[in-house]
Amino acid sequence: MAIRGLGLGVLLSGFLLMPEGLRAQEGEREGEGGQLEQEVQATTTEGDAEVPPVEVIQEHEQPVEPAPAPRQETTRAPRPAPAPAPVPAVAVPVEPAPLEPELVIPNQIVQPLPEYYGPASGVGNYERTMESAQSPIVPTDGIVPGDLMDFSSAASRITRQSINEQDPLSTSDIVSKAPGVAIINDDGLGRHGGISIRGTPARRSRKVGVMEDGRFINQSIWLDPSTHYIPPPERIESVEVLRGTNIVYGPNNNSGMVNFRNLQPFGPNETVVSGEGGTVSLGGSDPEDSSAAKWHVHTRQSTDNWGIVLSYTGANAAGAWDSERLRYHDFYGAIGWQGEKSDFTFSTVYFAQRDNYDESNLEGDDDGAPGEIEREFFNDFKHCKTCFNPGSVLNEYNADILLMQGVYNYYLDQDTTVSARVYGQIVERSRFFNLEEEDPRAADGSLRPVIAEEDGELVALAAEGSMQGNPRSFDHIGTELRTELANRPFLFGLNQDMQVGVRYEHHEFKDRSFVGRQGQILDGFDSQGLDVWNREFKADAFSAFIQSDIAVNDRLNLVPGVRLEHYRLSRLTNVLTTDDEEGEGAECAPLGDADECIIYENYDDDPFKEGFTRTHVLPAMAFAYGFGGKDLPADYGSKSLSNSEIEPTHTTTLYGGYHRGLTMHVLREVTFPTGSELGDNYQLGVRSVAVKGLTFDVAGFHQRIQDYQFASEIDLAGDRTFDSVDEVEVNGFEIYSRLDSRPFTGWKLNPYAEGSFTYADTTVARGTSLNGDDELVSVAGNEIPEFPREFAYLTAGIESTSGWNASVSWIYRGSFYTDIFNTPLGGDPEGEAGTVPSVWLLAARANYTIPDTNMVLYVSGENLTDELYITDRADGIKPGIGRTVMGGARFQW
Repeated sequence: MAIRGLGLGVLLSGFLLMPEGLRAQEGEREGEGGQLEQEVQATTTEGDAEVPPVEVIQEHEQPVEPAPAPRQETTRAPRPAPAPAPVPAVAVPVEPAPLEPELVIPNQIVQPLPEYYGPASGVGNYERTMESAQSPIVPTDGIVPGDLMDFSSAASRITRQSINEQDPLSTSDIVSKAPGVAIINDDGLGRHGGISIRGTPARRSRKVGVMEDGRFINQSIWLDPSTHYIPPPERIESVEVLRGTNIVYGPNNNSGMVNFRNLQPFGPNETVVSGEGGTVSLGGSDPEDSSAAKWHVHTRQSTDNWGIVLSYTGANAAGAWDSERLRYHDFYGAIGWQGEKSDFTFSTVYFAQRDNYDESNLEGDDDGAPGEIEREFFNDFKHCKTCFNPGSVLNEYNADILLMQGVYNYYLDQDTTVSARVYGQIVERSRFFNLEEEDPRAADGSLRPVIAEEDGELVALAAEGSMQGNPRSFDHIGTELRTELANRPFLFGLNQDMQVGVRYEHHEFKDRSFVGRQGQILDGFDSQGLDVWNREFKADAFSAFIQSDIAVNDRLNLVPGVRLEHYRLSRLTNVLTTDDEEGEGAECAPLGDADECIIYENYDDDPFKEGFTRTHVLPAMAFAYGFGGKDLPADYGSKSLSNSEIEPTHTTTLYGGYHRGLTMHVLREVTFPTGSELGDNYQLGVRSVAVKGLTFDVAGFHQRIQDYQFASEIDLAGDRTFDSVDEVEVNGFEIYSRLDSRPFTGWKLNPYAEGSFTYADTTVARGTSLNGDDELVSVAGNEIPEFPREFAYLTAGIESTSGWNASVSWIYRGSFYTDIFNTPLGGDPEGEAGTVPSVWLLAARANYTIPDTNMVLYVSGENLTDELYITDRADGIKPGIGRTVMGGARFQW
């Protein structure tokens, strides 16, 4: 299609039209760390010849798991020197005191800062990326600072070290550790989203901005923000969760953002190979294969000016049903170049998913007794889908995803950065499933679907034993320009760090459903059949923001800003059916000799087009006030200071703010024009390391959101239809805390406790919806579907400087409703609506580094008590994944 050629052409142009300085390589970078440090000092002290800089060198602690040494030609660059003092200072060399390994213990809030590998002119930008009241200006550097202590919003950052200690099966397991987040998976490898933040429905992460290296990986953030792809954990350098005040990124910024930061081309040279295998319990079912396996290899190598990352990850695992088999192959590559004043990175992802999986689950009869379908699930079927749907072994979900991004950064000086990028995405996905649980292999004939007239209306008819396909394609191309103007004068003699950005994106989305002939096995990327649904969508969106970090004094920072969203959405309907139901007898006669059939009502193949344009101005104001920290020694065990940072470190930060956010609706089945899901969002929080060994972050939040879209009914295709209510209100709080013993004891062992807890009370303030009798009734006072009111992740563990770690976690997911009418447990005979009960799950992991080697042996387990529980019932009852035990090895050199 046109956008594919355009997208690839623009990305190629990014290389051909690189600034001349980049193509000419601007000059060779100095290879010796000492020379680089002299250049940086010369830059940061320019104009201050009388006052020599004061440099306090402090060593940084090493993680538990041995890591390769950083490149010798680079050193941790100092922060730009503070303003000249009235009295000339005297440079006094300070010998760093020897530190015990891991005296500074990283957590989700304060973390030892990494070595700097960028251009000499980018040191100032790097320091602001690591420690600031606002988000970094360069998207690939992350969406939150490296150290969150002075940040003006609620956020979490989970490092590679923490990921290695956890040895997660899926990336969702990593995100679930962050406060404010709840995870509801419906597949074992967590590829289909399931991320909720602060009360949003978890289904497909539709109301969360899900990003990879600063670009959205929602399938189409403007047209259908569902998420069916999450990068595997093995190639992730860190995971960041931004909650609350945010106008730098949008849309889908009412509640929060998740960013998966990949391995970058410049960093420690390393090659890592890992492999693991295990089993998935299926609760007494007898599948052909209940095994699970993952394998991974990546290398990162760099010279003075060039760096490269190559990564491959594969997986093949049993799922939650006995008929499910989950497989993917993931390829990631990045190449980087840097000179004295600029750097450039191009990265690409190819992700191939080949699953025996579908979204239709256990359903009961319309006239079944209350609670009967739940009793059948817990007592009879459990994980055995083939027991009630033998043909489900034929059901497939296949996807090919190609992501590309080119980023060019130019550092005019230590205070001025320009970041430009071009990015694109091409997604092809197909889902195939047998209709109404009939097995196509047992079909008596090969009848083709037909169009017929019934009561003066056209209908489409498909015989029993047919399969339906649901192919979708998502393409988009985007470009963005950001500028940071730091240390600029503001009013009343104050300084500010200003950020400005503009962005344009073009999206295309094709959504189609078709029916094959009776007995035909649809698989792969088949596309031949009778269309019962065919729509094409386009979006053109222009976004802009301006934000400033105003330093009122050395403790208080104000961060005002405003975001503009202007977009044009259009939809072309080629084929439309409005409802589907089961038919029999004379209703199926036009097919031939079919006794039973599926009827797609109100068939219409007369094309028509719709569209609308919207503009929103979204203001924001945040603040961060730090206090405490006077007289703290530089090697205090809760925070690492910059090399030249001589001012006191804040040990407690009070933060808060307001922002107006925008969340995009799913446009597949809704009436045009849709409402605008705008929210007024408030938060107030405090994070602290004032108590030795204790880190905590607590935030309360309040949201009022209008035109709130929620998933409504399920059609025969297994797709959700969508409805909206006038206004919802969300009130809650989130807590993260970690207590380490090593700062007290100085032992090589560090027994610790870490936990997060989220509470969100979601209420419909105003709204109506159609009930089962097609009556419009008020749903005010009801809870928003698909979110557990409470979610907790509690861990107790031991870390050792001798090279081993072990921990155990208890995960609690509270109960939640799946419909806006808040149907109680057992209240829906079919099982699609109703309460999903709460559940406690137990997980554990351990790893050991073999002495004098870089090999790590590890074992991990999830749902160790093998709880049989309902994970969701979006299209019938779906079990959660059973006991999963994995063991493996990781070798790094």
